[in-house]
Amino acid sequence: MIHSISKNMRNILIIGFALLLSSCALFPRDSLPEQAIKPLEQLEPQLDTKASQISDEWWKAFGDPQLNRLISLGLKNSPSLETSGARIVAAQAMLDTEKAAFLPQIGVSGQLDREQLSQNYIFVPGMPVYTGYGLASASLNWSIDIWGKQKKYFDAAKNQVIAAQANYRASQLLLATTIARIYLDYDRMTQARALFTRDADLKKSLYQIARDKQRTGLADAIQVNQRQVEFETAEANLSQANLSVKMLQHQLAALVQEGPSWGETLNAPTLKVVGLGLPEVIPSNLLERRPDLQALLSQIDVAKLQLDGAKLEYLPDVNLAGFIGVQSFGISQLFNSRSQQFSIGPAISLPIFDGGAIAANITGKESARNQAIANYQEQLVQALRDVADGVGSMRSSQANFESYKTTFQSAKSNYEIARQRAKVGISSQEAVLTTEQSYLAQGQNFADAKAKMLTANVVLVQALGGSYLQHSKKSD
Repeated sequence: MIHSISKNMRNILIIGFALLLSSCALFPRDSLPEQAIKPLEQLEPQLDTKASQISDEWWKAFGDPQLNRLISLGLKNSPSLETSGARIVAAQAMLDTEKAAFLPQIGVSGQLDREQLSQNYIFVPGMPVYTGYGLASASLNWSIDIWGKQKKYFDAAKNQVIAAQANYRASQLLLATTIARIYLDYDRMTQARALFTRDADLKKSLYQIARDKQRTGLADAIQVNQRQVEFETAEANLSQANLSVKMLQHQLAALVQEGPSWGETLNAPTLKVVGLGLPEVIPSNLLERRPDLQALLSQIDVAKLQLDGAKLEYLPDVNLAGFIGVQSFGISQLFNSRSQQFSIGPAISLPIFDGGAIAANITGKESARNQAIANYQEQLVQALRDVADGVGSMRSSQANFESYKTTFQSAKSNYEIARQRAKVGISSQEAVLTTEQSYLAQGQNFADAKAKMLTANVVLVQALGGSYLQHSKKSD
């Protein structure tokens, strides 16, 4: 009995000494300090506390069925979205892998052999040299997560899935806003092409009038040459507008994974001038709105959890291991009761001297955590700038649009008056055409102002994160 007590004490001392060595390994390294995250309220004190929502399909507010179809096709066919979707599947697979660590691992094995036994090795007298060997067993291995290390890694994998989902939403938003912005450029250029077409006809008529005047001595060569230069410039502008329209059609086709000829079948846009009801100051829920910021926040959580798990690598792993089965020489004896065997008990693995591998891993995880925090802080500052610039651009473009709208209507009124005067003989045809020149120029300015205003709305939608706020609330 005394011998048994002495043996047990010796075992306890060995285990205690091993734990001491393992624990002491926690202290010799200098940890990297965690970077502080500056709160949004400190970065920008003037925030709007009223939450405003953005429609899931915000582009439908423009009332153009062709735009709706293009964005729908783009979101359906985009390879970049397929890549983002594959990242979600991969992250989910990693989560399932981490989840499996909590569950018992059970397996079965069997073996049947015909053997020749060595008579110069372990050999039971009387046993035949040639004999059969059989084995059938079931094994159990269950990791008992005493210190919560597996739980840390599992939670990190969950946050990887959240980050992948947020990145997918960010990719969707980027694609939708890109298609919308290109489509707005397409609308502007189709209107410009129509204006340049009329302008070329107008300049041709003025050139012809100047030539007629030259023949009657009412105009000199300088006036004729000037009209010719204006006419040729108008034709060059029309040619460039035709090329720009085709290139934008090709670009839209590429965004929805179609060929250039498909893009050339697109009709002229029928956009309505509408506001999307976007906030006029930076919203306080900006972090919830932007999927890219949510992805970066999840990556910070991932880095911190992986760091916590890495620190727990110093502690011993405890597994419950066991097996049960039968084993025998001689196949006929395999399922005899005397061939039964089993084993069950804890299996402990403890790092003592690892050459600094655990400490190096922890330092790497600390660096990854700080890098994730720095990336988030940088993106947050950029997001604030994007929204502030977007709000300013939206306000300015709306004011410019209203101003150019008034000027365009005045130019149109002057043109109508000139036409009426020409009908009753008060004004010449040349005066009408000259007035129409001003009308067309203001029409171009008005079309540009319209495109800039609608584009500013789309840019602000992207800066705010689109409708991700509603999606994140639905998933909570």
